Amino acid sequence: GTLHHAHPRAKELITIGKYIKENINIPVVLINATYQANGDDLAEYMKYFDLVFVRETLSKTELEKYDIKSIVVPDMTFYSRFDLSQKNSSTYIGVTDSVYIELSQTLYTLSLEEKYKYLPALTNPKFKIDSVRNFLRLMKFNLFKSMKFILFKFGFSLSHQAIRMFYYINDYKNYIQKIANLNFLIVGRYHSLCFALKTLTPFVALKSNSHKIEGMLEDIGMGQNRIIEENDIVKIKMKSFSDSEQTKILDYINTAPIKIENMFKEIKKLLEK
Repeated sequence: GTLHHAHPRAKELITIGKYIKENINIPVVLINATYQANGDDLAEYMKYFDLVFVRETLSKTELEKYDIKSIVVPDMTFYSRFDLSQKNSSTYIGVTDSVYIELSQTLYTLSLEEKYKYLPALTNPKFKIDSVRNFLRLMKFNLFKSMKFILFKFGFSLSHQAIRMFYYINDYKNYIQKIANLNFLIVGRYHSLCFALKTLTPFVALKSNSHKIEGMLEDIGMGQNRIIEENDIVKIKMKSFSDSEQTKILDYINTAPIKIENMFKEIKKLLEK
């Protein structure tokens, strides 16, 4: 996943390599990663990985500053192909959420207009009923969800944080199909962008908390033409993919599974030594 700006989660993952080598001494590999601005200290830990696979060239370039070799392989979501014959045209413009709460609120507010559909990339919270405490947490969650749903249906104005629980994704295939059926997508989530690319759904994208979105678009060859700022949301001009863009996207999504297969072949070689 995304390892950026020395975030505690990034540190937890990056330091695993040293622990494995010093305590177990088996091959350890980092895959499907975005790497950005983790500082000199965490970069030292990267040297313990036998292989490093990053999702875009920007991450590879950053690691090269520390003499760490890596191989660029597209995100694992591109391992499966979407059957483009399943696309169904509609007039709707999709809107996702963002890692930034305030931006999510802006995007949600936009989606309330008639021609928009709100498609945030949120998974349902998992409550394991293994204690009285967790059972009460589940009951509390469902109670608040029911109350907010009633308010929502009666026309009360609720914030994005209040209503986001109505939009949890339970079936990713259904989510991808919804994106495929859109006329256009305003996207602030990396994996929603991956699905737009897989389904050839035209889009504009807002930057996330790392360079993963613009990095992927650069690798595809699309540049920054479809990157917008938050202030541009209200004046978006929808545009279909040009022939050149579509060719580049198809090349990217069709070669991605091959690159992912080759990644696992390289990993397998470590076990054969």
